[in-house]
Amino acid sequence: MSDKKQRSLRTKISTTMIIVVALTLLCVAVIAVFSASSVTATLSQANQQMSQTSRSRSSSSMASLTQTRLLELADDKAELADRLFYEFEEAVSNVAVAAERLYADADSIPSRDVPLPRAENDGALALQVLFATGVDPDDEQIVQEVRLLGNLQEMLYAINYNNPGIVSNYIATESGIMVQADYISAMKLDEAGSLMPLDAKMRPWYQGAAEYGSLFLTQVVEDLHTRRPTVMCGVPIYCDGVLMGVAGAGMYLDNVEALVRGMDLGDTGAACIVNQFGQVLFSSDQEAAGALLRPGQDLLGSGVAALTALGEKAVNRESGVMQLELNNASCYVAFAPMTATGWSVFVILSQEEVDRPTAQLQVELDRIAQGSSADAEQHMRAFILMLLAVLVVALIAALIASLVLSVRIATPIQLLTEKVSRIEGDNLDFHWDMETGDETQMLAASFESLTERMKSYISDIQSVTAEKERIGTELSLAAHIQSDMLPSTFPAFPDRQDFDVFASMDPARAVGGDFYDFFLIDDDHLALVIGDVSGKGIPAALYMMSTSILITDRTNMGGTPGEILSYVNSKLCTQNKSDMFVTVWLGILELSTGRLTAANAGHEYPAVKRAGGGFELFRDSHSFILGGMDGITYKDYELLLSPGDKIFVYTDGVPEATDAENRLFGKERMLAALNEAADKTPEQILQSVRDGVETFVKDAEQFDDLTMLCLEFRGRVST
Repeated sequence: MSDKKQRSLRTKISTTMIIVVALTLLCVAVIAVFSASSVTATLSQANQQMSQTSRSRSSSSMASLTQTRLLELADDKAELADRLFYEFEEAVSNVAVAAERLYADADSIPSRDVPLPRAENDGALALQVLFATGVDPDDEQIVQEVRLLGNLQEMLYAINYNNPGIVSNYIATESGIMVQADYISAMKLDEAGSLMPLDAKMRPWYQGAAEYGSLFLTQVVEDLHTRRPTVMCGVPIYCDGVLMGVAGAGMYLDNVEALVRGMDLGDTGAACIVNQFGQVLFSSDQEAAGALLRPGQDLLGSGVAALTALGEKAVNRESGVMQLELNNASCYVAFAPMTATGWSVFVILSQEEVDRPTAQLQVELDRIAQGSSADAEQHMRAFILMLLAVLVVALIAALIASLVLSVRIATPIQLLTEKVSRIEGDNLDFHWDMETGDETQMLAASFESLTERMKSYISDIQSVTAEKERIGTELSLAAHIQSDMLPSTFPAFPDRQDFDVFASMDPARAVGGDFYDFFLIDDDHLALVIGDVSGKGIPAALYMMSTSILITDRTNMGGTPGEILSYVNSKLCTQNKSDMFVTVWLGILELSTGRLTAANAGHEYPAVKRAGGGFELFRDSHSFILGGMDGITYKDYELLLSPGDKIFVYTDGVPEATDAENRLFGKERMLAALNEAADKTPEQILQSVRDGVETFVKDAEQFDDLTMLCLEFRGRVST
């Protein structure tokens, strides 16, 4: 039966090959002969159609490509400009942070003199002190504050060196002091060489930062000394919640203007930067499409519909491309917003510039088409003669090859088919011994390799499944261990009527890095702890456990929260090879008086509710994180609670909960959720916050642990 099938396959292959080759050669010969007479006309027509099609598609493609490239260019330039401003803002913010640390640890920091401006320092980077009108430079408190701020000299110098665009950077205080680093010392003196007063509190960067309580970026203003266009930044400096001053700096806009003037947009292109009020700040020096976009132009008030449309794009901070008429010429305009300042980058290119490459391409295509028609006619005649000769030789060779190949192909294929048909169920054995030297042998080798890999995969899958089950069991056990470490039985102190406490933790993974604790040190003192370890997963959980144990043990030994955190920080820094750290808020409540003594190691501000009022953030004094630097001294502060007062502490997983659009839940929504249940029990308050977070994030993935603790102080209950 096998031999009969094999002979049948050989016959079919041989017969089919002969018929196919013969018919193919015959068709080729007929088509070639009859096509020779019309090929020239057809080629000419094809060249014309190709020319027309290429003109249409090139124009369309060039327009589409131009819009894409213009928008990419606008986005790139907006991003580059934003980077300049973000680096500028970061430098000022770093100075503010450093100044807050100086004020917080003023008693332990050595003093350092700051000289008055000297004319001989003009042109060189120098640090000097200026005073507002009416300030006595010899006042002891003023002298001490100047010497304290003198410790920032190297930092102010470094910012000027590393940021060439910065005019100067400085710290101005509520007391009327201004410590400044710049290159224009002589401009601080009058013609007689006397020091001129400088009332920094009247400058917009100081007033904006003080009013909003956060980083403030001015519009383009005139520098007080150089009179050059400048953007100024201010960041408030607080100590124990009190405004001490503002860190600030001014930045020339030369680099931003260079971004605009450095764009290569051909003969008719232009670029400009427009502020959020629709006013042109900078413009390239092109005269074509951009002539109407000169610096100082008010787009919204121009009376030109096209410019008004562009101004509205800038005001709305939109991104995209539009086509409109400028200077009686059709133009493409791409626009992209700058997130740091609210400005927008506009890139303009005329339709004429876009169509120019297409016109040049069309001329070249027409020339090539004319030459190709003549060459094709000559080559076609030679091709027909050669084709006839090749057809005769090919027909003879095909007859011989068909007979040989039918034998060589059929036998291995038949054998391969029989062996493959035996592979089924649990039978995965396949062996091939025939040497054919062609694709049949490669296919057989592939089948043999496939069966071996299938056997190996089955074994690997069994091993991987067992390993995943083991890891799952260990993670579940770790989660139980972590959960058991945290107080979870409520009410926690059923026999105490003078307070009520409730806490919860929802880890972002099977195990988390957040923790909380509360316990009675003695009958009159209740300890409250909440912390957040850097990172997530098992490493953070292990670090959390060790930190929680250290805090609990040291608290039971006595001492203030600041002393306890100083001890724990020292222990964590001793063996912190993983470079992890933890933020902690620790409070000890004296139940008989309501006096809460607390210390904050880089943790979130607590929220406090007074009886009859609502929850508000209590901006306590922040010390450094635990595990970050050895030798840090942590400071205590006190808060007197009255019966009915409540305090709410949490980790950053609450305000930083993110929805599907990457928006943060934020502290304002958190306070709103707290105040919805402000008069309810701590457990109901935490549930209100959790419901608010879940409603906000919806189906978005939880990226951080969600940990909260709430205490209600009721006071001693008389019997």
